[in-house]
Amino acid sequence: MFKTGGLREVKFRPTAAVLVLAAACGGAALTPKAPPPPNTSGWWRDKAVYEIFVRSFADSDGDGIGDLKGLTAHLDYLNGTSGLGVDAVWLMPIFPSPSYHGYDVSDYRSVNPKYGTLDDFDALVKAAHQRGIKVVLDMVLNHSSSQHPWFVNSLQGKDALKRNWYDWADADPGWRQPWNSSAPAWHQLNGAWFYSLFCSCMPDLNLANPAVEQEMTASMKFWLDRGVDGFRLDAARYFFASGPGAGMIDQPGTHAFLKRIRAALQADHPQTLFVAEAWAALEIADSYYGSGDEVQLAFSFDLADAIKSAATSGDSSGVVNVLARSEAALTGKDRGFEAPFLSNHDQVRVMRALNADAGATRVAAALLLALPGTPFIYYGEEIGMQGGAGYDDRDKRTPMRWTADAASYNGFTSGTPWYSAGEAAGIDVATEQADPNSLWNEYRRLLAVRHAQAALATGDATRPAVSGGGAGVIALLRTAGTARALFVANFGTAASGAFTVDAAGTPNPLASEGLTAPPTAASGKLSFAGLAPRSFAYFALN
Repeated sequence: MFKTGGLREVKFRPTAAVLVLAAACGGAALTPKAPPPPNTSGWWRDKAVYEIFVRSFADSDGDGIGDLKGLTAHLDYLNGTSGLGVDAVWLMPIFPSPSYHGYDVSDYRSVNPKYGTLDDFDALVKAAHQRGIKVVLDMVLNHSSSQHPWFVNSLQGKDALKRNWYDWADADPGWRQPWNSSAPAWHQLNGAWFYSLFCSCMPDLNLANPAVEQEMTASMKFWLDRGVDGFRLDAARYFFASGPGAGMIDQPGTHAFLKRIRAALQADHPQTLFVAEAWAALEIADSYYGSGDEVQLAFSFDLADAIKSAATSGDSSGVVNVLARSEAALTGKDRGFEAPFLSNHDQVRVMRALNADAGATRVAAALLLALPGTPFIYYGEEIGMQGGAGYDDRDKRTPMRWTADAASYNGFTSGTPWYSAGEAAGIDVATEQADPNSLWNEYRRLLAVRHAQAALATGDATRPAVSGGGAGVIALLRTAGTARALFVANFGTAASGAFTVDAAGTPNPLASEGLTAPPTAASGKLSFAGLAPRSFAYFALN
């Protein structure tokens, strides 16, 4: 009755015997519910989401670790009168954990004491909602910490109450990580082997056990009842496994599980958002849409890579190809399903990936905010933070830089920060806000444009034909009812030549950088004299 089918202790489908076992383990199987209809009007559809590592955002008490009170004190930065303009936050794990990153959870219904208390969390949610900011939590369902009381109990032997909450075998099945054939997926303790895909400190939960499914669903409901608006589902591809290699990823059981937990949680909280981390080709990631009854958003890793490649190479054809694949994969489905982004906590920051090239970063950001779906921005991305130069994951998650004051570690803490990595001078919020031409002000302007234009906020997307201009030129047409908006950009390192776009209408400028001259309209086409290197323009089409 375990995650890893085919072994002596194998993952199971619920039967009458299983329901008895679930009751013995402290719960019953979830009652099946009718799947919710596809949601085309969810709160997230016109939002921009800001990813925050609480530990690195703002420290309120001088211990060098960011906390919930520090985040609450900076909510106006996100969408106040003079704020950035995002209207939802995704918080990386806030639960108790023995690790700095929090992805090995030791208690799913509490707050990491280094971050604060449940009262602090409630105050954060209340303050966020008062400002129109939604709150999304990072939920780690695939595995727990090896220090979680459940796993500690399971170590006591085959008769332990929580033994079948994890995957155990008498001998090493010999499976390897799908992405690293030299790394084992099974680890030995107390004369037996347990399944722990990412590392021995993160034993996989047996989500096929109805008692485990019920407990994890109840834990998510605990947070929804406190006002949370949704969840980012970590490592969603790995929830179920049926064998080595391909059997460890994207299993039918995973899709069925997602359908069940969504139906169960939306019964009481119908506007709950589920975002899948399905780090794979977009055709695989898009499969997590199901029939509109699994997750509502999935991160578009292929598109993020293509945008960064275009920004470094000057050739936009890779972006065009990914957008075409996306259209094909989502034919007949919701084009707002994908969650575009440039970088996240597992990747080198976009500014460093683009070799600190300000022009490349600006045109990449402009495209991000013109795309369909719900865009995600990693904290500090809007000011051009590069993170550390090392290969440690902490270098991707360095403290936010609020001021130019080195004595206060750029306004992050009055103490000594939990981690420090070099950044170039002048990369901080205060400096960026004071410069009307800064990257921060570009983000703010373009977020305002996106929110003000229905076509950009929620519209469908097509790729109108472009003639001329060069390999760096790309165009995107967004449509919502009768509202239309056109985005054009030149990713090239040289000025583009003249080009035309197959788009009818009178272009009214919304925002631009490097537009040589306004386009002219004739015969259902827009003619452009050219675009400067790494430049862009947004237009409303009337």
